[in-house]
Amino acid sequence: MRTAVCTFGFGRPDHFKRMMQGLAGCPEIMNEEVDIHHYLDGGEHSQQEELLKVIEDCDVPYKKIVQRADNFGVGRQLIGARREIFDEQNYERMILVEDDIEAGPTYMTALLRLSDWAEQYDDVGTVQVWNVQAGTKQQLEGDLNKVVLTNRHFVTYCLTKKTWDLISPSLYDYEKKYLLGRDYGKRPHRRIRLFQMRKMLKAPRRQPQGNCLNPPAEACSHPFPKIDYRRSPTSQDAITSIALYQAGLHRLTTEVSRAFYFGETGIHCTPEVYRQMGFHLQGHHTWDIHSEPTTFELKYQDEEGNWLHSLYR
Repeated sequence: MRTAVCTFGFGRPDHFKRMMQGLAGCPEIMNEEVDIHHYLDGGEHSQQEELLKVIEDCDVPYKKIVQRADNFGVGRQLIGARREIFDEQNYERMILVEDDIEAGPTYMTALLRLSDWAEQYDDVGTVQVWNVQAGTKQQLEGDLNKVVLTNRHFVTYCLTKKTWDLISPSLYDYEKKYLLGRDYGKRPHRRIRLFQMRKMLKAPRRQPQGNCLNPPAEACSHPFPKIDYRRSPTSQDAITSIALYQAGLHRLTTEVSRAFYFGETGIHCTPEVYRQMGFHLQGHHTWDIHSEPTTFELKYQDEEGNWLHSLYR
């Protein structure tokens, strides 16, 4: 099997159930065209038994369930899953799905097609079909083939082994120095900023060779354009984002979303933050599989000719 789809659960069985119900609507999932791997973190409040019941009750076929005996925390869990899928099991690409994303029925179709299309470019790092785009279904349906550059949160995305091999040294270095042997929530933020983020933010950006997308420089934005290392985020997502940028790799997303992010409450989010980030502006539309494109068009400017930019948020 070429593609692994990995879900992540820790507590919140209601969230996990909604996520699973969304995946159950994707024909590629139910037809076993991809392998599902469930990663359930352990420790206090993990509710693994409740999550296992959700998995069994949803009748979504799966390849493997990984139950952590201890609490890995988000950082080690996500890094560990990518290590196991790519380095140990040799999948060619991996789709990550966190427990607060609801996939629409064409989510997997659109994502796999976008991934196939993007593989022609040597400077594309990740692709996703989750975005925050306001508008009615009638206003958006003509833009299903439009793709934009993004720095949005990694709540669900696809990356290839080729990309992982380029960025994994940074993630493994971060994991070894700052995550092993400690709670993820108590990671040494000051040390990460001083020794990891400062080094990465100052490193020269690599220039990939081969057939490249080469977007206009005006369309490319640093994920943290106004943040120096003293105030930089310290999460594994932030390290992943910087590692992709420094490797000269772009992140792509469809302008029109095929999934809905419902994570109003959690470790890093409250209803107030949810609104501040603009997540309340998401359209919650579903699309017909016959309307999903097989080729895509990059969009770098809005209708007024202004360059589009995306920040890490």
